[in-house]
Order: sequence, then C-alpha cells, then structure tokens
Amino acid sequence: MNKKLIIGLAIASFAGLYSCGGTEVIDEPTDADSTAVVEAIDTTEAEPEIPLAFDGVDKGDYTLYGHSEIDADGSETTVEAMNAAMAENGAFEGKVAVTINEVCQMAGCWITFENGDEDPIRVFFRDHFTIPTETAAGTEAILYGATEIDTQTVEFQKHLLDDAAATGDEVPQEEYDAITEDLITTSFDCESILVKK
Repeated sequence: MNKKLIIGLAIASFAGLYSCGGTEVIDEPTDADSTAVVEAIDTTEAEPEIPLAFDGVDKGDYTLYGHSEIDADGSETTVEAMNAAMAENGAFEGKVAVTINEVCQMAGCWITFENGDEDPIRVFFRDHFTIPTETAAGTEAILYGATEIDTQTVEFQKHLLDDAAATGDEVPQEEYDAITEDLITTSFDCESILVKK
C-alpha cells in the first residue's frame, strides 16, 4: 500500500476519534490495494438557544434581566455574608445585594461588584444575557446565582483590557505586559439580576 495513503489514513483515523463534536468513524472497503477508507461524519447537533425569560421587565424599583423570576423581598444576603459562606463552605448560592463597580461597555455581558477591601468580583451572565451598557457604576443590584472558583487565562485577561481599550479607555502596554500567568479568582455565575432604577 502507498506510504502516503497509510499516513493519510492514520491521520484521518486519529482526527476522527479525537476531534470536538460527534464524529463517527466508518470503515468502507474500496479495492484490493487498500483495506479501508476512514470517513468522518459530523453528527453534532446545534445546542438549542435558551430564550431569555426576563429582558428588562419592570419590577417596581428594579428592572429584571435573566432566566428566573426574583424579587427584592429582603431575603437577599450581603456581600460580607456571601464571603463568610464562601470561607466556611467553599461556595455560595442564592441572592446577594451588591453595588455595581463596572459594566462591560462592549455589550453589557458582565459586571463587577464591590467586595469591601478585596478585589471586585466579576459576574458572568448565564447563557450570555446582557444588561444595558449605560448602567452606571454605583448602581445597586440584586444577583441570583452562585459563586465559583474560576481560572482566567492570560488571553482572557488581555481580552478584558481589549474591551476597555475598545470603549475609549487608555490601556498602557505595561498593563498587557504585566499579565504573564493565569489568574485563579472567584467569579459569580448569575442566572438573574435586578438592577435598581
């Protein structure tokens, strides 16, 4: 059998077995010189898009964005109590009242909130829902979701600087150069948010 054909079949087999998505390897006899041809068939299905249940719904003093209905009913905890639960249990899940520190100015797809003397905690909106980019720093909000320990890659940290630069902030090269390793941090996976009007 031709050496190039053997190498090609080996690469195709390997790629078919270890590629992302669903691939199915099928052996089909061809002719006397070759024993099989490997064909990769894509069997992946597109993930269904999860519709946003609340996209700017009026809730009295607040506006609701996200997937679950939540109210400002006094059952939300403080940032300090959330941090205490994280220290004790390694995690927090529920509602927490926060003060927004920063909003993604590209799309409104993340925020940070003040965390006392600690670095602000970044909030990622589940399934990439957004809030208005004009939401001001200092705005009160109530988050519903869970904390998680997150690894921000070097590339992602630089992407956040790119976001800031794209909205007109001056980002010196030194800030990019200072990012040399992944950052282990706490983030908040937010299912819903109430934004104070």
